[in-house]
Amino acid sequence: MNPSFRMRLFKWFVIVSVIPSILLGGFSYLLINQEIAKNTENMINNTNDGIYNMIDTQQRVLDQWLPSAAEAFVSQLNALGESRFDYNEMVKVGDYVIPTWYIGDQKITHDYTLVDELIEKEKLPATIFMLEDNKFLRVSTNVRQEDGSRIIDTDISSGPIYDKIINGQVYLGRASVEGIMHATIYMPIFDSDRKLIGAFVLGRRESEYEIINAIKRITIANNGYVMIMDSDANIIIHPERTGENVMGYEWIQSILKQQNGSIRYSFDGTEKIAYFRYYEPWDWYIVSIGILDDIQSAPRTMLKLLLTTFIISILISLLIAYFISKEFFKPINKLVNSLKLMKNGDLSVRFTSYKDEEFKFLSNTFNALSYTFSILMGRLISSSNKLKESSKRVLLDLDRSMATLSNLEKDIEDLMTYPIKLSSESNLIYLNVDYSNDMIESLELLRQKLPKYINASNEEVMEIITLIDDLKKQIDVKNEATVNHGDDMEINNRFNAIYIEIQKLKLLIDNIVNSSSSLDEIATEVDKQVNIFKTENDPYIE
Repeated sequence: MNPSFRMRLFKWFVIVSVIPSILLGGFSYLLINQEIAKNTENMINNTNDGIYNMIDTQQRVLDQWLPSAAEAFVSQLNALGESRFDYNEMVKVGDYVIPTWYIGDQKITHDYTLVDELIEKEKLPATIFMLEDNKFLRVSTNVRQEDGSRIIDTDISSGPIYDKIINGQVYLGRASVEGIMHATIYMPIFDSDRKLIGAFVLGRRESEYEIINAIKRITIANNGYVMIMDSDANIIIHPERTGENVMGYEWIQSILKQQNGSIRYSFDGTEKIAYFRYYEPWDWYIVSIGILDDIQSAPRTMLKLLLTTFIISILISLLIAYFISKEFFKPINKLVNSLKLMKNGDLSVRFTSYKDEEFKFLSNTFNALSYTFSILMGRLISSSNKLKESSKRVLLDLDRSMATLSNLEKDIEDLMTYPIKLSSESNLIYLNVDYSNDMIESLELLRQKLPKYINASNEEVMEIITLIDDLKKQIDVKNEATVNHGDDMEINNRFNAIYIEIQKLKLLIDNIVNSSSSLDEIATEVDKQVNIFKTENDPYIE
């Protein structure tokens, strides 16, 4: 069964409203998904660049702050007075026995007054070295080990730092203090004769940088993080693996080799993407790591939201389509109901809808058609009734005419058998025939009715009427006619001719009866057709 026009309209409305939404939503999802992935990767890269800039800024601050602090400490040392060595007070430092070092009245060797003031006031780790046998011996420090004890009695005898300060130069940069990385400045100390007698170092533990805590707090998407490692693959910052060496991983080796770039890799079954940069002053590899599942979580969330929105939009579209189709088909349903009433015979039904111009035209057209149809049906019913009545009257009159004609035929047959008597007087012939008055009346009735039911221009009919008139003239009221003796044969011939014409008239009336029967059948069929509202087995009615 074909769907109704209303259902097709409903489907088309849904298709027109839903399919563009699907296409637009899918296309938008693809674009947004790509854009989100791109923006997320850009965010990871920007995070990496931001950390790099933060570290570089920290280094710039240190590059200005440490020299300034070192100059202040030099001024403080100079304010104490001249350096001197008391050989009467020898002390053991490492493998050496050396004299006690004083600057003014301030004892330096194994005294921590100056360095502790720095750690308290400036939060600066500080160490003072004394030059002995071309080695810098650590004689005073506020740098402590993990157990809280001071790091003393060690020396600097080689390396880039040693090369700098042994030549009276300043070293500014990273340095390991007993395995603890610091940002440092090493300043040589001279006596009044500009002889190199020692050095001091001011520094800042890298683990105490504010930036370290800031980096640890950085998250990328939901589970991404930042990892810092050095060129030996020792992890400096990591949410879980700080202090480990990860040189054994292939992706770590790629990072160390490339120094700058990005890489996708799988770790513990998790797909990840990493952007990395190398900060040479600190020997740091800044690695910003994003979890691909996190990166795709936003598109998935958006897809769920899009699907939810799509389902809601479909439901809304269905409701809108339903109400629109319902509203649209209100006048159509009303028209259908009016047509059903008309089909059932109610021609007085009218269809009224003036909300829309189109339905207003349809309403006026339907009403005009209904009005015209009711008039035509009324006329057809009236004509049908008249035709039926006329058909009945014609058949009745023809039946009567046939009866009359049969009587006439019988009378003439009887007349033709009567003998003719001749009289000797005046040579006249007397017909001793006893005609009945019924025959004369029948002739007159036949004469009157023939022109009503037979075309008056029919010559045979006119001839029969003339013969009937002649026959009446020849029959007098005394039932006795007089004819010339010499015309007896002519009278017989006339009777014969009338008889023949009556036979013709019978045939003609038979034909008229047959035609009238057909006319009656037509009238009956018209009557059936007039009652079209009462037909059964209508193929157009479900």
